[in-house]
Amino acid sequence: MLLASLLIIFMLLLVLGVPIAFSMLLSALAAVLLDGSFSSLLFIAQRMLYSIDSMSLLAVPLFIFAGELMGSGGITRRIMHFCNSLVGHVKGGMCHVSILACMIFAGVSGSSNADTAAVASITVPTMRKEGYDDDVAVSCVAAGGTIGPIIPPSTTLLIYATITGDSPGRLLMAGLLPGVLFGLSLMVVSSIYARKRNYPTRTRSSLREVGSSFLQAIPALLAPAIILAGISSGVFTATESGAIAALYGLIVGICYRELNWKEVIRALKNTAMSTGSIMFIIAAAAPFGWVLTRARFPDMLIGFITSISSSLAGTTIVIIAIMLLVGLFMEGMAAMMILVPVLQPLMVGMGYDPIQFGILFLLCISIGAITPPVGICLFTACGVTNTPISRIGKTVYIFALGMLIATLIQAFFPPLTTLVPNLLLGPA
Repeated sequence: MLLASLLIIFMLLLVLGVPIAFSMLLSALAAVLLDGSFSSLLFIAQRMLYSIDSMSLLAVPLFIFAGELMGSGGITRRIMHFCNSLVGHVKGGMCHVSILACMIFAGVSGSSNADTAAVASITVPTMRKEGYDDDVAVSCVAAGGTIGPIIPPSTTLLIYATITGDSPGRLLMAGLLPGVLFGLSLMVVSSIYARKRNYPTRTRSSLREVGSSFLQAIPALLAPAIILAGISSGVFTATESGAIAALYGLIVGICYRELNWKEVIRALKNTAMSTGSIMFIIAAAAPFGWVLTRARFPDMLIGFITSISSSLAGTTIVIIAIMLLVGLFMEGMAAMMILVPVLQPLMVGMGYDPIQFGILFLLCISIGAITPPVGICLFTACGVTNTPISRIGKTVYIFALGMLIATLIQAFFPPLTTLVPNLLLGPA
């Protein structure tokens, strides 16, 4: 009764268009009231407060603030110029420029929405002028934006670490190579479309132009390097790296002379809004997850998975399918809060590396960020570029297929995830 009422009310609220955080909180509250076996509702507030009482979460607003500062401080334009000098001459070069820019910007902001909006506002209008179709241009940028939380720094991985207790530093470093693989898979799909539709190329940049654009982009390229070097050397922790990133973003903006007090205040406001949204989702997911546990949903889900397959490879495939399905209908942060406490112990108990599973989960929910009906990155790209979602068609699913292939490679090739953490921090 408890589980049925929870899920029915939750799905009904989602269908009515209620935001995911409110849907989780209200459905948990309603299920508890309907059950009638609880003497007090105080535990709901206690669960919400406890879920965000974490030192690791202090880094979330700091990383968001760092991304806002660097986005306002002239970084975006310089990244785009550098990417264009590197790959603009390739067939369908603007698609490759967009994806490479998303990969670099991921090391600056750590946010999929910020990456998507920043890159889409610049590259999509240019692609339209050069004859690119809207479906390819928007799908390409939206898919590239999903790399934001994968390549360090990543607020999503820091939150994941608070759920599982895994090392935040190892998780951040583990996302580097899978993030690059994601980008390469999108470039392959872009190349296929570029040749099929005969998209234009640009004049190859000279070595002098590449060198000049590289020098201008060095501050952006150094951001993730400084964070990883600091964590691996023990100079600062993953949480403290958020403060370092924010300070670095402020210094870069001042050095470029493009950051004023008005922009700093705007960055603070955006940081407060983004942080509030993230923290409320985490807090709302806590009582929802508790009610699921009380109703023995984890046992039922694990029983369902193990009834299909008892091998590690088979279980991995089943869990990937579940995560992809959930990602279609639920925002990634909420899905993580609900599923990770159930699925991670199962996979680790079967011998799967916990850090590898963290990245696998992130890759799966990233695919959901470009696929309707949720598809937050896709809707962001469409909104920024004034593109009706109806123009995208099946193209976005072709890019999602490329991302899925990269996810499967990561799922069954552990060194792709563990190589960088083991090199920088030593074997776990």
